[in-house]
Amino acid sequence: MNTEERIAIRQVGKPQKESMDSLVFWFCESLDLPNKEGIGPIMLKEIISSSIQGRGITSKELNRKLSVPRTTVIYNLNRLICSGMVVRKGRKYYLREVDMTRTLEGLQADMDREFGRMIEFAEKIDAMIESDIYGRK
Repeated sequence: MNTEERIAIRQVGKPQKESMDSLVFWFCESLDLPNKEGIGPIMLKEIISSSIQGRGITSKELNRKLSVPRTTVIYNLNRLICSGMVVRKGRKYYLREVDMTRTLEGLQADMDREFGRMIEFAEKIDAMIESDIYGRK
């Protein structure tokens, strides 16, 4: 896992209807992904589509399609990269895996690995505190 990744999960009610737009919006909300100027879900949808087609998408293409300042596109792309959902290969941006399912499975594996490490350290803290408590009596 990249040390700069930040994976957040929010509990968000499921969408009222299951359209492409509502599901992508739900993912953005659930994973606390960027939504600066309301373009986060639209941008993620474009990245998903281009990734599944195997062609990726450039920031310039996103800038043209979304009609927002390039700085807004770059800001959102950087947040998507930090979330672990998106990777940059050359000038193009892709989902980290070939599709959404595999991308989420990869994020889950990252979280499982990190929680495993956290549990290991928590056990060490507990042992140190118990040793400190019982060692002084």
